[in-house]
Amino acid sequence: MDSALNRVAHDLDFGDESDLALLPLPGDQSELTSVLAGGHDGARRGGVEFWESDRTRPAHTLSSGGKPQPFPQSAKDYLQRCMEHPYLPRGEIEAQQLRRMRELVAMAYDQIPVYRDKYQAAGFSPSDLVTYDDIQKIPVITKPELIAAFPDRCVNARYRGEDLFPTRSSGSSGQTLLIRVDYDAILTDTIQGIRQFAMQSAMRYSAGDLLAHVYTVPWWFASVDGDYQTAFISNVIPPSRVAEHLRELAPEVLSLYPSNLEALMPYADAFKSSMYLAVVHSEYSSRAQRQAWSQQLGFPVLDEYSSEEATRIALELPCGHYHVCEDTVHLDLLDPETLQPQRPGQSGLAVITNLLNEAMPFIRYVQGDYLTQPADPEPCEVQWSQIASIDGRMNDAFINRQGRKVPAGSMLDVTYRWMFDSDLHLAQFELVQKTPDLIETSFVLGSGVSEARLQKAVPHLEDLLSLCMEHPVRVQAKVVDAFPPKTGKRRPIRREFMG
Repeated sequence: MDSALNRVAHDLDFGDESDLALLPLPGDQSELTSVLAGGHDGARRGGVEFWESDRTRPAHTLSSGGKPQPFPQSAKDYLQRCMEHPYLPRGEIEAQQLRRMRELVAMAYDQIPVYRDKYQAAGFSPSDLVTYDDIQKIPVITKPELIAAFPDRCVNARYRGEDLFPTRSSGSSGQTLLIRVDYDAILTDTIQGIRQFAMQSAMRYSAGDLLAHVYTVPWWFASVDGDYQTAFISNVIPPSRVAEHLRELAPEVLSLYPSNLEALMPYADAFKSSMYLAVVHSEYSSRAQRQAWSQQLGFPVLDEYSSEEATRIALELPCGHYHVCEDTVHLDLLDPETLQPQRPGQSGLAVITNLLNEAMPFIRYVQGDYLTQPADPEPCEVQWSQIASIDGRMNDAFINRQGRKVPAGSMLDVTYRWMFDSDLHLAQFELVQKTPDLIETSFVLGSGVSEARLQKAVPHLEDLLSLCMEHPVRVQAKVVDAFPPKTGKRRPIRREFMG
């Protein structure tokens, strides 16, 4: 990981103006504050990390393992263009998407075996992409196919493994997919993240503002050469202490899971005075919930729809619409039976193309969520496509001895963190809370992982879960060959008793 940050940053050719959801960086831990390299003014508030405990603190994180290189001038120029022209006219959007799709499909056909074999078997050739509508001819690819192909058949061989950034997708499906991201995509992603918060704040977000992430791991960069600084707070930390850290940091913008925000609301008076925007992501939240939080906080709470594979997919903007980030992703909604385009107004299966990551492309990838496009989109200055509703992705919260709901997102992140800390590759997982003190876990082992090695790591999982629940918990871990098939997405985080 360190070599990826320390290699000399080369000039980038970003092409069109884009928007990726930030990919988490491995590591996550102790409630110590560490100032990162990256900011140029020690008196400023950015570049700070709060981990949940010293005992569970990782040996290093990507951002603290080595000083990031300064942003190349081309990246700064791209940032300026994004802030001056955050979105494009409809005709330019489609022209740029078609051009980028052609580039990605040609690259995948030539260099990535899993795509070449799939395209040849379907009788599809890159030369078939002539018009925008021809994108529908590209065969879809699924998560199990990429899991089976990793790494040799789905990671672009022109990249050295040590120059790529690792992350993984598990989330609401509970099925782990290892992902590799190239450096250019991460720089673009960082800049597009800045644009995201500018757009969601009606262009109020500026270079001197602090963005606080309550999340699994820090963002890739703590700042852009000292501007647009960020701070990180592990979401394993109980909410009362998270609120204290927010009060001390006094950020202008807050980014976190909806379940984490819900847990923070009893402490809102302690930290809300400095803020003008909160953005929730990665879990389902209703518009009514966000409006209720907004009323209590006194500033907007808006949603971000994103995934590890696609990064940022759609943003809830001040206009009241969800808009697809169409220079980050190409999004299709398909009928789940026919895999043909779904009619507007009907829920469809989300199929995405990540327009940024060339190291491990996701081209017409079945995301697994269900979305609905509006039958009659309302006129809007932002000409990115609109989403009427996001219909998938819900998990259960756990409940501790005191009756506090512990966010489902924290449970997912504890598992995610534990796999990174213990260097375990688990193909699938499931956490089921049987009582406040007992959590049953089931795992499908990944390649090269023995049951003995997994069981040896269980005490660390108990430590992380106990810190998150605020009392000791017992973990019963078992290995299974496979989980039984289910209709729709399997829920890997469940509570099986009444709160």
